[in-house]
Amino acid sequence: MKIKNFYVHVIGCQQNEHDGICINYLLEKLGFKPTPIESADLIIVVACAVRQTAVNRVFGLIRNNSGKQIIVTGCVLDHDKKKFKLKNVDFWDIEKPEDLADMLKISDKKKVSKLLKEGRKISPFVPIMFGCNNFCTYCATAITRGRERSRRMSDIIADVKTLIKNGQKNILLLGQTIDSYKDPKTGERLDVLFRKLNNLPGDFIISFTSNHPKDMTDKIIEAVARLPKIKKEIHLPIQSGSDKILRAMNRPYTKSQYLLTVKKIREAEKKFNVKIDITTDVIIGFPGETEEDFQQTINIFKTIGYKTAYLNKYSPRPQTAAFKLGDPIPWKEKQRRWRVLNNIICKK
Repeated sequence: MKIKNFYVHVIGCQQNEHDGICINYLLEKLGFKPTPIESADLIIVVACAVRQTAVNRVFGLIRNNSGKQIIVTGCVLDHDKKKFKLKNVDFWDIEKPEDLADMLKISDKKKVSKLLKEGRKISPFVPIMFGCNNFCTYCATAITRGRERSRRMSDIIADVKTLIKNGQKNILLLGQTIDSYKDPKTGERLDVLFRKLNNLPGDFIISFTSNHPKDMTDKIIEAVARLPKIKKEIHLPIQSGSDKILRAMNRPYTKSQYLLTVKKIREAEKKFNVKIDITTDVIIGFPGETEEDFQQTINIFKTIGYKTAYLNKYSPRPQTAAFKLGDPIPWKEKQRRWRVLNNIICKK
C-alpha cells in the first residue's frame, strides 16, 4: 500500500467531530500522514446534510481539489451521493469500515474495523444513540442517519470508564435526540445512565446533547440538577417561538409546553440550589415565518435568557418535507432577523 498524506475535513455537529477524530486515528495508525489540505492526496470529508450551504461547501472542496482521492462520509442524501459518484468521489458509510478498506486498497479489513473502534477511546465524545424518529420537515437526519438505535448502557459506561482512565475530564454524550435514549436490553432511560456515570470514581464532568423538548422528562431535569458530575446545562432547541411555524416544522410541542419545561428547570434550580444554563437552536426564515411569528421568537429569547443560541438561516434540503415550500423569505431578511436574535444573546 502506498503511504499517502491525508486531510480530514469535518462539517457539522459533534457526532461528525467524533467521527472525524476516529478517522484521523485510523489513518495515522495505518501509516498515513496528516497534512494541510493543500498537500494532501487523500481527503475525507465528514459531511452535513442539514443545510444546503453545508452541502455546497463539500462540492466546492471537491471542485478545488480535483485530481486527489476524495471520500465523503457523514450525513449525505441519496441525490448528493449520485452527484459525488459522477465526480469520481466515493461515499463511505462509516458503520461499514470494510468499505473504506476497499476504497483505500487495504487487504486487512478486520484491522481497519479494529482501529476505527479504538479511535473512540481518544475522543471526548461518546455516542449513546444514533438516528432520529422525528422527521422534522426541514431536516434530513432521519433519512441520512436512519431510525433511532440506542447503545447498551453497559457499553457506554465502559467507554466512559476508558476515557476517565485516560485522563479525560470533560466527556460529551451524543445523540440526535438524546433524551429519548433507552437501553435496548433493560429499557433504562437517560436519567438512570446519568446516575450510573455520576457514581463512577474520578474527576470529570458529563455533558449531553441534543435534546428534543417533547422527550425532556422531570427525571432528566432532576438528575441534571442533583448529580454533581452532570454539567449544569441543558440544550433545548426551540427552533421557533411561533406555534404556527412549529406545526409547519413538525415539532410536536407548543410554545406553552416548551415554557412549561423551562419552568420545571427553573424550579429544579431552586430545589437543589444550582444554576442550570439553557442553550437552544433556532431556524430563521422558515417558509411562512411572518414578522409576527418572528416577534414571538424574540419574546421567547427575552423571557428565557439563553446562555447561547445556535442561529441557523433556513435553506431548503431536497428529500425533506419542507422542500416543496420553497424558500420565499429573502436572504437579506434572514440576515436581519439573525442580527436581532444575535444581539439579544450578545447583550446578556
